[in-house]
Amino acid sequence: MSDIVLVFPYFETHSPQAMLFHPLGIAQLTALLRQENMDVMVIDCTFRHRTDVIARIVAARPRIVGIYAMVSISDNTLDIAGELRRQLPETLLLCGGPLPTLRPEQFSRSFHLILRGESIHSLPGLCRDFLQAGMSLRDLRVLLSDPEKYPGVYCQEPDSPSIIQSLPRSSDEELLNRLPVPDRHDYDHERYQNFWINREGFSLAGIMTTYGCPYKCDFCSKPIFGERFRRRSMDWIFEEIRDIRARGYDGLWIADDGFTLDLDHLRAFCERMIREKLDMKWFCLSRVDSITCRDMELMRQSGCRKVFLGLESASNEVLRLMNKQTTVEMAEETVALFAQSGIRSAGFFMIGYPGETYASIETTFQWALTLPLDEISFTIPYPLPGTRFFEKAFAVRNEADWQYENENRFVYRSDFDEDYLKQRIAEVYARFVAGRKGVSLQRQGAR
Repeated sequence: MSDIVLVFPYFETHSPQAMLFHPLGIAQLTALLRQENMDVMVIDCTFRHRTDVIARIVAARPRIVGIYAMVSISDNTLDIAGELRRQLPETLLLCGGPLPTLRPEQFSRSFHLILRGESIHSLPGLCRDFLQAGMSLRDLRVLLSDPEKYPGVYCQEPDSPSIIQSLPRSSDEELLNRLPVPDRHDYDHERYQNFWINREGFSLAGIMTTYGCPYKCDFCSKPIFGERFRRRSMDWIFEEIRDIRARGYDGLWIADDGFTLDLDHLRAFCERMIREKLDMKWFCLSRVDSITCRDMELMRQSGCRKVFLGLESASNEVLRLMNKQTTVEMAEETVALFAQSGIRSAGFFMIGYPGETYASIETTFQWALTLPLDEISFTIPYPLPGTRFFEKAFAVRNEADWQYENENRFVYRSDFDEDYLKQRIAEVYARFVAGRKGVSLQRQGAR
């Protein structure tokens, strides 16, 4: 028997756009629970079959099961929960993640408790109290007699409109710098590493160095870490990097929403990477309105090999509709500087935004082909719960559409023809790939 089983319910789909990483949030929660001597089993579904997952959980007969949920894997989460309720009727089922944070009622029929926001504030204490007191599901009302003990808890009692809940809590920098290194020993690192070696030539593991993003793009959802920008200390960051390196990885995916927002933080990270000679390549997300040539050179020297840029549109008017707070001119300058620096860049574009036109969409397509980018990606607007765009989108058609991974589908009524946009995306992407091959052949001929 195990005290607790934590489940990451993503099953590999072999989508060419997929980026596979072992789940950082579950690894952090595992470290906190084991720090308190709780017996934790982690089940990462990425390389497993669904029947095997259910069988392993049932065989462990845990007192508590916690399952992660976000938009694209919410069906997996609910399916697993339904099967566990049938086979383990006395097990306490918990759910957390971005979508349960925003829409707890959607999960409350399948789970006994929802944990909203940063589960580090609630899960350890809740599990400890439930286990040490020898409680059962019949004792939930007693457990939640003071819900403020467990920030972000949400419980809708069966056959009753009564809801027990408390407000989520946000971590400050002091707490972030006291967290243990995420416990990564439960994952199939060889398969994750092989995935990335086959794609990039080196292996990447995820890490976060900052939390929160102060920008308010209409389409961006930040239900867990919010808008308050916080930094981790370099000592804690590099302790984690050394742990990742010891597990065989030679690259980092820096998953921060705003890694390059604070240039002092960025420079301190790069200088430390150079000084410690860890020989780790890394990728990150970046905006286009803050990086200088000096910073790019420092990033390159410290191992940065690729940045992902949210360029979105070739129309300043559409960027204003998105509340992006950047301009086409900023994007062009930054992409050109990254190309000159030797750091590869990938551009994200969004087409079909409410308020734009077919003409502006075509302008974005042509613009994407003229920029010195190494990768491009186009998406149709996706009304994520918790965003201003979600509130603007009308007549959301069917929440089941959210299960499709990396597919361009309208899940709301749009003035744009979905089939036409998908066809044009395919055509433009083919032209981009052909152009990149042509550039590569020219370089080989020059040598």
